[in-house]
Amino acid sequence: MTIRPMRVDERDAVARLIHRSTNAWYQDRLGHEIFASGWEACRVFPEVYEALDPGCCLVAETGAGELVGSCFYHPRPTHVSLGIMNAAPEAAGQGVARRLLDEILSRADGLPVRLVSSAMNLDSFSLYTRAGFAPYELFQDMVFPNGVGTAAVDPEVRDARAGDVDAIVALEERLLGISRRKDIEMFIRNEAGIWSSSVKVDAAGRVLGFLAAIDHPGAAMLGPGVAVDEGAMRSLILAEARRERRAPPVFLVPSRCRDLVAGLYRLGARNCELHVGQALGEIKAPEGVMMPTFLPETA
Repeated sequence: MTIRPMRVDERDAVARLIHRSTNAWYQDRLGHEIFASGWEACRVFPEVYEALDPGCCLVAETGAGELVGSCFYHPRPTHVSLGIMNAAPEAAGQGVARRLLDEILSRADGLPVRLVSSAMNLDSFSLYTRAGFAPYELFQDMVFPNGVGTAAVDPEVRDARAGDVDAIVALEERLLGISRRKDIEMFIRNEAGIWSSSVKVDAAGRVLGFLAAIDHPGAAMLGPGVAVDEGAMRSLILAEARRERRAPPVFLVPSRCRDLVAGLYRLGARNCELHVGQALGEIKAPEGVMMPTFLPETA
């Protein structure tokens, strides 16, 4: 098995692998597929990730030239983030994911490595904890299956603008200890036409929170986001959940935020999965409210 960077002409092959391997796991363990549409929708992963971090997808190739694994990684000034990891079902037990992980760790150059993994996939959880990762946050995957109804609109929430970037970057650095300016800029520019983003401001116009979202056949999610407190994040979630979308978006909320979770339940939110934030190396304990996402996984 060879671990090497993905070639540009392999984007469709990686999209097929993401679609096939992810659906196979969910179908086998939970009885449903996570990607209901065709594999073409999964092109969004290599397209978005290559636009953000060109050359930062690794693939595992057999001696016969077959792709049996892939993983994206995202170098940032403060950390390296591990993106979606996939191994072909027929390659189970051959150490594909561990080989990919080891290669990414060798490229981290001493920076902390962060990821969000499914708490329902013990193989995945064990892969990372065996490599030395430790959990730092538990997230509830939630969704409003019937929308958010008539919940009050917060007048201090508005669309994010280019002029907000510095304040958003500073807020993430202060509360989470991470820096990812180019991600924030991509959401707000929205050149792909699939992103939206909101900010919560105070009476003086200072940014108290930020939440991005994606609306695409391959991903319908709220996040990433950060806010100074649970009330600010609640307002942001409701603002983004109200936008017209092709499907109710999933969003990850820290379980420790009891008032926020309880309020979302009252508005009709339901749990659909659990995820765990894990890190290798020293990181800052999150303050305020952190909401990660699966695209892009750069937190």
